[in-house]
Amino acid sequence: MVVLSWFLSVVVALLATATIAMALPLSAADELNATAPQSIFSIEMNRVDAMLASCMPNSD
Repeated sequence: MVVLSWFLSVVVALLATATIAMALPLSAADELNATAPQSIFSIEMNRVDAMLASCMPNSD
């Protein structure tokens, strides 16, 4: 049972490592050109601002 638990933990650790490695840019040029996450973050912040504004009462 201990061996099975150890083996499963090694498999999970390898999967996590592979997931992180696949998310990293392959070169410095890729890293410099990686603007998509920033633009997605900007879009999400605009969406959050709109949701918060819709919850505020009108000052009319």
